[in-house]
Amino acid sequence: LDIYSEYDPEDLNGVFSDVSEEIKKLPQKHSELWDIFKAIPNKRDLEAYSQLLRHEDLRQQFYEKLTAFASCLKIALSSLNFHKDNDEQRINQYKEDLTLFLKLRRAVQERYSDSIDYKKYEVQIQKLIDTHIESSEVKILTELVDIFDKEKFAEEVERIIGKAAKADTIASRTAKHISENMDTDPAFYKKFSVLLKETIAAYEQGRIDETEYLKQVTQQMESVISHTDSDIPAQIADNNTARAYFGLSLETLKSITNYKLRITDAAQIALDIALVTDNIIRQYVLDDGKPIVDWHTKTNLIGKMKNEIEDYLIDEVKRKYEIPLTFDDMDNIIDRSVEVAKLWFK
Repeated sequence: LDIYSEYDPEDLNGVFSDVSEEIKKLPQKHSELWDIFKAIPNKRDLEAYSQLLRHEDLRQQFYEKLTAFASCLKIALSSLNFHKDNDEQRINQYKEDLTLFLKLRRAVQERYSDSIDYKKYEVQIQKLIDTHIESSEVKILTELVDIFDKEKFAEEVERIIGKAAKADTIASRTAKHISENMDTDPAFYKKFSVLLKETIAAYEQGRIDETEYLKQVTQQMESVISHTDSDIPAQIADNNTARAYFGLSLETLKSITNYKLRITDAAQIALDIALVTDNIIRQYVLDDGKPIVDWHTKTNLIGKMKNEIEDYLIDEVKRKYEIPLTFDDMDNIIDRSVEVAKLWFK
């Protein structure tokens, strides 16, 4: 460096570290990883570990501690001094524990549908496994199977041992799908998100057993996949956009404070709003059945469309039924409906 390049010696501060100093950290990193599971009596019970890692913050801590331990062990196993200073039994223990925790990581990532990106570490960890650990069981997690790929997902669930683990996998993958698609039908997905959370809580609190837990989350997944809800009127059962507008309208009507509207009346009014909103939006954004190019960027078009929906809400809902809809209420229905339309009519 002195001969061939110009550099500031201070630029190298912290770039290099003494291998021996890194190796000294290995027992501590190993201990910190095990400390996460210190309350578990059977140290080889992967199911108990998986149950303990139900909570995301603890899983995140586990992932980070495991990565730190694996990286440190990789350095140690590459050092001749490490092999001289540690007996074979101790070294094998480190290797066995790494294998155990990599299996656990794969299991919980699948079970709780974690999509954390550890690609920058995987090459190093795979090399560590290939070079120093004799095992054909440890596999790096591949992309999670979507619940809509029914055959592959069924195969994935079938490989999982235990009803609770199967249920957790179904629940987490369903929750992932709900989160990713929430904006396309907010009321529908919000409803099933709440149902799913209530079912998980019921299992965690011991109010239902693992058999019932598996049954309920399976039914909820099937409803989400088929996008069906018994509360949706038959007239719009096959109209995804109208279904979304219906849900948003009904949600707003139910939220009006100090005003009691019978559920049946609210549902009928919400249906009328959904059908009219859907008709207006389609007239503005579709041309011969196909979305107008970049319609969502045309402010004049969107403004006229919103004004027409607002006129309907004022004349045919607020005044006709004497419902105390505020302009904020109407904007909530209109703006959110237009945002839904942007996702469906691309």
